[in-house]
Amino acid sequence: MLGREHDPHLLDLARRLGAPVVTTWLRKDVFPNDSPLFAGSLGYGAVAATDEAVRDADVLLALGCRFSEFTTRRWTLLSPGTELIQVDVDPGVLGQYYLPAVGICADARATTRALAAALDDLTAVDAGPAEQRRRRLAEVRRRYLEQTRLPAAADGASHVTSAALVEALRHVLARTPATLVQDAPGFGTWIHRYLDFASPGSFYAAAGGSMGWGFPAAMGIQLARPQDRIITVCGDGSFWMVAQDLETAVRENLPVVNIITNNFSYGNTRDRQRTAHGGRYTGVFHGNPDFAEYARLLGAHGERVEKDAELIPAIERALNSGSPAVVDVIQDVAEGLPPDLVPPAAN
Repeated sequence: MLGREHDPHLLDLARRLGAPVVTTWLRKDVFPNDSPLFAGSLGYGAVAATDEAVRDADVLLALGCRFSEFTTRRWTLLSPGTELIQVDVDPGVLGQYYLPAVGICADARATTRALAAALDDLTAVDAGPAEQRRRRLAEVRRRYLEQTRLPAAADGASHVTSAALVEALRHVLARTPATLVQDAPGFGTWIHRYLDFASPGSFYAAAGGSMGWGFPAAMGIQLARPQDRIITVCGDGSFWMVAQDLETAVRENLPVVNIITNNFSYGNTRDRQRTAHGGRYTGVFHGNPDFAEYARLLGAHGERVEKDAELIPAIERALNSGSPAVVDVIQDVAEGLPPDLVPPAAN
């Protein structure tokens, strides 16, 4: 639940090693993002500084990392000369994709505690390498912060921009601590890159394009944490796959706030058709009703947002309603990934 603390032994170990820390694909909240040690979350949408922190490492300590396709950019991330120390509670994961120099079958929390204790037994540390690590850490963090600076929202935009929605979420989450649940829309890359999380258990996300996962998952989290506020962000295509669940949320009084990034398209497939097929679009654009009105018909709270400036008040009203809610965020039909990203090529 919100308010939980990160593993103190992990924090102590990372601090004493003076090493950059990255998280795996969509697990950004397992390490405090405001720490000077944090260098980002790997996977689709990761910035160069995050990937290079791993590629340039002489030694990599991996705690509970399965080295998935998304985390490793299809298993191209680790350099051949990197010495891997892999820790996992499942012995079948050790060496599944990368052969570790040291494989440890153990609980991650117990391992960080043991490693931190082992550092106490070191009689001396060479000041030269320690200073080199300190300088490298500072440079990695500087580049990470520079590369994750949120692009400015376009002036005079006729629809809501993704940059403005990130800013609105930053503002709302700072004032109202809540758990954010990410479905599988193109907007997920904006969250992955530009939104920070300070507490464990404050962010959940679907991996591998599991469209429609977000709202039902948010309802389950709300049931498990009745005192917490839960916000889910999904695309219009994803929401339509589970829209009927809004009736269940109303009936069971589950006050999940659904933010729908509504670009009237299956954005990921649209972008693949644009980049891989020369813009020959088929079956990716569709019409939508007024999702806010749909919510009100079912007894939920509904908001329709058509301008950047309307975002924060609309989300706050939805949270304050105490009811299941929909915030229908109207975007341009071409809105999607951050400007420098294209969908990964098909296998």
